[in-house]
Amino acid sequence: MSFGFDKTSDIFPNFYSKLCLEDRLKIFLSLYNCFVGDELKIPNKYAKYSKSISDIFTKRIDDLLYKNKFSVKKCISFCFTSNAIINAYLNGKKLPVFANEPKMKVAKLIKSVYKNGDFYLNLDAQILFFNYVFDKIKRRHPDKQIDIKDNLLILKSDGKGILGVLPIFKEISFERKDELTEEIDIAKSMESMGLDLYIVFPRHSKFTKHIEVKGCFRSGARLKLVPYSVCNKIYNKGKR
Repeated sequence: MSFGFDKTSDIFPNFYSKLCLEDRLKIFLSLYNCFVGDELKIPNKYAKYSKSISDIFTKRIDDLLYKNKFSVKKCISFCFTSNAIINAYLNGKKLPVFANEPKMKVAKLIKSVYKNGDFYLNLDAQILFFNYVFDKIKRRHPDKQIDIKDNLLILKSDGKGILGVLPIFKEISFERKDELTEEIDIAKSMESMGLDLYIVFPRHSKFTKHIEVKGCFRSGARLKLVPYSVCNKIYNKGKR
């Protein structure tokens, strides 16, 4: 599964299809902003007045170009590569072959989605979700250390493992628990760590409560399937 867009339409996982456009765009931006560096991040306000994912990028690029055009700040350096990328974009031409490392923020954003004279973006949903979960846990638990081992996030306190979190981007529901054999087998292979393990999946209308898989670990550790909301907010227990 993937997120992005091509010449004709947006690319979204099917289980988000029933959401309104704004909610789908908010989900995309929440995942995207946890994946890219600061210079490529896009403010969440663009989800409110954009018509598609590609429209988000078009509006953001146009706003950055407008801001640069009327900026009163003194230009410290001229980036030939950045200007070549911007000119190619404005004229609907392919990016020049030497356009490798632009310095300007707007040029970097253009280069990330403007391919061969057209807008195109295809991001792996699993990679986006993994980075999103990692980012949220890190921000919610700044006092904990997080190790990564075989796609498992291991939360540690004072160097001791306290919880394993395995992010998996997949649609699940109470009615189709039998389709989780592969994920549960992965969890069983990690039993030797002796940690409670949460397998987190994207939350959606058919998966809103956690499912505890009892009797999975002989050690007595718990295994839970947990719905994980994709949004740009951080919630702490007991606080909103």
